[in-house]
Amino acid sequence: MLEVKKGPPRWHERLAAFDHGVERWVLLTFYALIIATVAVEVLRRFLLDYSSVWGEELSRYAFIYLAWIAAGAAVRDRAHIRIDVLVNLGGPRIQRLAWWLADIATLVLAVWALWLSLLPVWTSIQFGSVTPGLRVSQAIFLAAIPLGFLVVAGRVVQSMVADILRMRRGLPPFDGNRLFD
Repeated sequence: MLEVKKGPPRWHERLAAFDHGVERWVLLTFYALIIATVAVEVLRRFLLDYSSVWGEELSRYAFIYLAWIAAGAAVRDRAHIRIDVLVNLGGPRIQRLAWWLADIATLVLAVWALWLSLLPVWTSIQFGSVTPGLRVSQAIFLAAIPLGFLVVAGRVVQSMVADILRMRRGLPPFDGNRLFD
């Protein structure tokens, strides 16, 4: 049997692999930061009878960043919460239409929420508010929300482009990665 030699990956495949890899490492970093901070704080509290002001705050803000970046990853994999019983009853055309409507609605929501979430960040920068424990700019942590919606909007656009490419090749729409069946 002849082997088909595959050429080097195209630029968009390399970009997608880089994009996916960076996202996974950022998520892992925030997750590890949460685990390490909570573990240190538990040990300090129960062994030394002392806890820091910044530990709870750092783990809370790391969790917020983790959640917003993970939301973008869920949109990319189409692994977010959905009810698709009616969509699965239809054929590929109905599924494609349903995914397009869902993507458009998600994109509109993400852009609208991105716009609304910029005002608190700007206000925090303008007035120089700082966090009570870490004493760093509150804007750094408030920026998690617009950053998260920006990632979600970008992932929706990527999903829509991928759907167009799949449609041109005659493939059914990507229905996502399932967590449970």
